[in-house]
Amino acid sequence: MQQPSETTERLTRQMLEDELERARIRRVEVTADMLTLYLDDGRMVGMPTGWSPRLTNASDAERQHFEIIGHGTGLHWPDLDEYVSVRSILLGRRSAE
Repeated sequence: MQQPSETTERLTRQMLEDELERARIRRVEVTADMLTLYLDDGRMVGMPTGWSPRLTNASDAERQHFEIIGHGTGLHWPDLDEYVSVRSILLGRRSAE
């Protein structure tokens, strides 16, 4: 089996980085169990709220009080001091808490 060249690996990494940078939030739904993002390019991506202790332990009113930040690259819950980025969801990263 042929190994990918360093140039191919670098291009593949750059394509991934470019894709992560272009992903923008258009609409958001938050339930007790799931955070769902609807992106400008038509994709729907999500994460279980269980990945974020602050969202898990929040009231429904606190979960619904969010703002889209960074020109659509992330979300902020001011009452919870919680931030979630599109990038972290696309990469499958849980809260570090």
